[in-house]
Amino acid sequence: LMIIMSATSGINIASSYKTFALKQPNLNSEAFLALVGSIAALGGNAAGRFFWGAMSDKFGFRRCFLTLTALQASTMLVYRKLAERRLTFALGTQAMLFCMSGNFVMFPAHCFRTFGANGAAVYSFLFTAFGSAALLGPVLTKALLAKGGYALAYNVFAALSLLALLLGSLV
Repeated sequence: LMIIMSATSGINIASSYKTFALKQPNLNSEAFLALVGSIAALGGNAAGRFFWGAMSDKFGFRRCFLTLTALQASTMLVYRKLAERRLTFALGTQAMLFCMSGNFVMFPAHCFRTFGANGAAVYSFLFTAFGSAALLGPVLTKALLAKGGYALAYNVFAALSLLALLLGSLV
């Protein structure tokens, strides 16, 4: 559940930041959005894997996961506001991919630390949660956009991140 609730936000932004941005007059530029995607892929997704892996090794899964989900929830809550300026939109998109990558890097290591050699078998089961988030996220997004637009969608994703944070605090 933690993976599904946390990963949905990042996967959603990774796959739809451009669709959202093209509807914003100040962001509607193919060249700019290609740059945002490139920066978010490198400075967010790639850099985040190194960062969250190192931090998880140093401070443990729980503390890092709680930090990640708090950052993710707060970014989702203000993502529409961040879209008012190009720089803040780029930073917000990068932050979301930064968090998304943390989910992908911290859970396998945590499974290994928790279950030892059997961690790979456990993680193979848990990995289906990423697939579920990738499949269910667009369906949820479409339904939320139809009901209340991006405000509702991003607030629900923030709430999912906060629920993941709550579950993580109980583990």
